[in-house]
Amino acid sequence: MFKPVQLFRLYKIFLPALLLLLFQACMPTRRLPEDHYLLNRNRINIENTDVEVHELRNYIRQEPNRRILGFYRFHLNVYQFADRGRDTRIRQWMKNTIGEPPVIFNPALVDQTERQFELFLQNKGYFNAEVSHEVNYRRKRANVTYTVKGNKPYKIRNIDYLIQDPHLAPFVYRDTLNSLLVRGERYDVDVLQKERQRITRHLKEEGFFNFSRDFIFFQVDSTLNNRQLDIEILINSPVVAGASTREQKFLSHRRYKINDVFVYPEYSRLIPYQHFPDTTLFQIENDNNGAVYKFMHNGPMQIRPRAIASNIMLESGDYYNIRRLEQTHGFLAGLRNFRFVNVQFIPVVPENSQLVNDTLGLLDVRIELTRAPRNAFTIEAEGLNTAGNLGIAGNLMFQNRNFFSGAEILNVRLKGALEVSGESADEEVFQRLPFNTLEMGADVSIDFPKLLLPFRAESLARTARPQTTILTGFNYRQRPDYTRYIINVSYGFNWRQDNRRHHQLTPLEVSSIKIFNDSILQSRIPDANPLILSRYRDHLIGGTKYTYTYSTQQIDRRRDFIYFRGNLESSGNLIYLAASQLNGKKDDSGSYTIFGIPFAQYLKTDADFRYYRVFDQKNTLVFRIMGGLGIPYGNIDVMPFIKSYYSGGANSIRAWSIYNLGPGGYPEADELRFDKYGDIKLEANIEYRFPLYRYWKGAFFLDAGNVWFLQENEQFALGHFALDRFYKEIAIGSGFGLRVDFDFFIVRLDAATPLRNPALSEGNRWTSSWPRFRNWNFNLGIGYPF
Repeated sequence: MFKPVQLFRLYKIFLPALLLLLFQACMPTRRLPEDHYLLNRNRINIENTDVEVHELRNYIRQEPNRRILGFYRFHLNVYQFADRGRDTRIRQWMKNTIGEPPVIFNPALVDQTERQFELFLQNKGYFNAEVSHEVNYRRKRANVTYTVKGNKPYKIRNIDYLIQDPHLAPFVYRDTLNSLLVRGERYDVDVLQKERQRITRHLKEEGFFNFSRDFIFFQVDSTLNNRQLDIEILINSPVVAGASTREQKFLSHRRYKINDVFVYPEYSRLIPYQHFPDTTLFQIENDNNGAVYKFMHNGPMQIRPRAIASNIMLESGDYYNIRRLEQTHGFLAGLRNFRFVNVQFIPVVPENSQLVNDTLGLLDVRIELTRAPRNAFTIEAEGLNTAGNLGIAGNLMFQNRNFFSGAEILNVRLKGALEVSGESADEEVFQRLPFNTLEMGADVSIDFPKLLLPFRAESLARTARPQTTILTGFNYRQRPDYTRYIINVSYGFNWRQDNRRHHQLTPLEVSSIKIFNDSILQSRIPDANPLILSRYRDHLIGGTKYTYTYSTQQIDRRRDFIYFRGNLESSGNLIYLAASQLNGKKDDSGSYTIFGIPFAQYLKTDADFRYYRVFDQKNTLVFRIMGGLGIPYGNIDVMPFIKSYYSGGANSIRAWSIYNLGPGGYPEADELRFDKYGDIKLEANIEYRFPLYRYWKGAFFLDAGNVWFLQENEQFALGHFALDRFYKEIAIGSGFGLRVDFDFFIVRLDAATPLRNPALSEGNRWTSSWPRFRNWNFNLGIGYPF
């Protein structure tokens, strides 16, 4: 809880700024002509209706000037500022680009809004709705209040079907349990349209290739009493082409089966009339009931048929299914071996006419695959934002598609980078350059479009589209305080359970870390604290990691969504068991070693939850909460520093520079500067994002959190986690940001200042005055922080 003194200090900071903003907000109406009013707000009062306010707002014909944080008309104030005084180019630019002219209240648009509300309510079943408005004129401002009375809505009494085609009718009737129309529910035109689309898709999943929603109509009878209505769903049949209107003849809706599946694995769109003299038949299963695919090619195939066929969900003898078509297209594109994927369906008339009739047809499937170049070299220059450390990097990459002739992807990357780390040092990696960290590395990885397991997992392979990755690499990093070498090998795979859930399992991840501590590092650690120094010693990491990701985001829709990511990691258990049973060698600190290097043993888990509140296309409020715990035990009693938690920086608590917050309430001395790590991390963020002009965006944010040690350490007072005081050691920072958003690339500059510093004594942790320039921490980042 805030103490009175602390609240008074906060008021001293924010009250002047708030008064200034309020004063500016009161200015816009002074220059309006007589009998003109600035449209201030639109309010909607709803009575006796289930319709939400946000649904009606889309039909308001005149909106007031945009506001930031719900009250400050930034764009209007810029316009009026630029509209005063001498007309210069800068003022013209400010007025016409950033500025926004005042919205003058127009009564005619209010009447249009009322009519739009009435039409919308009728579509929602409120045929007797009443809409009125009231305008309150005050101090040259117009506040419009719309009152919407839905009254009693019309509800569905009966639902009947009239289907001309007796062959089609059973497929519709069997699916009525999934209908979106329910007796007793309120009538809604939008639900009718969704039901129309649902029936269409269902029939296309049942084999009706030529069916479209144009065959479906609704007849609504609202002449009944007690505000009830009947709905009749009409499904027409196709008409014989060329027949006159009076002599129309109707056909049955044909249900189609797949006849043959032809695959053209090396099709070229630049050569329309290609000849493929060779045919290879491939059966996906080992038994006689498996699907057979006909590969049409010219000479030896570069990609094995199994790699392609296992990603085709369309099988000969099955009925046409639009869902399997979509899966086939997505799975083949996901192989990353083809530039274009085109699937065509061609109606065929077989030699045996008994195979088709008025209700059954056959389709040949033609899958055209245009290969991407097999080898590709790429040179990249990039800006870095590695955990908040900025820098530049260059990558030389080689990629081979189809490395083992099974659509595998080989990636070879050479990397060099220069960064500005959080460590302040007088020495630099290269003189006359503003960098103090050099990084070089190389890695090789192979992506397999299947599971590589010692046992069969065909069910998972056919439904989840897994990918196996084997990676090995080397990394060298030189900082002013230490030099680090890492050699790593990993084997893992990932798969999608559905569009929202993604799994990643790494059963084997081995890293060898060798560190050369500089005297700078040792001199900055309090009394050569072994708890910190032990994090910077040579060690091996060998374990397993699992990551689960859940997201409800839909790229093509601007709506609220959530994001969750959970990690669970274990290291060293099997190695420790083997070493203890085989009486392995120990070093001077009592740790088992492999080739003279001790191995880490720990359990680590963390979770990250985010909620995105999307107000409209441009304004978003983001909430984030994150927590993590690392428990070292057994062979080494501290977490490896590359697996420890840190706070601060461009993607964390932005009022502190990276590695410069914590642990806990530890009071750091000015002469001691070293990277702060912890075994426990708690963090929460709130960020409001809004537009400024075109691709320029703004943000206000509030960050809170810290890191702690798991065990108490005498040399780090208040540095360990304790339930009775951890909440007193939460750091709080706030600030604002400027972002340049090009959709595919985002550059941001965030300025933040501490509001509560847990490193200070308990009575002085809250900021008591407006922060000076040196109290602000500036973070230049790439991409959004979360």
